[in-house]
Amino acid sequence: MVAQLTACPYCQQTEPVVRHGTNRGGTARCRCKDCNKTFTPQPNSRKTTPETEAKILRALEERLSIEATARLLKVAKKTIYTTLKKRQQPTPRYA
Repeated sequence: MVAQLTACPYCQQTEPVVRHGTNRGGTARCRCKDCNKTFTPQPNSRKTTPETEAKILRALEERLSIEATARLLKVAKKTIYTTLKKRQQPTPRYA
């Protein structure tokens, strides 16, 4: 294993920190040999960007199906449903 120059956020030791694979976002995970805890030094946000949301809405306005939009933009169908739910106008409440 290759040693990192990052400090452990739990015990602040730099010497016993080693690489420990990657997380779902694709960034490196590290493990401290001193306190045996794992952490991600620079986490990668997996949030949908506004540009992707705009592309999703544009594709749906062009009457593309949700399946086709997901395939075209390489996103999950759940991402499309979430984007649609976020962009929906709230319905007026009756008094």
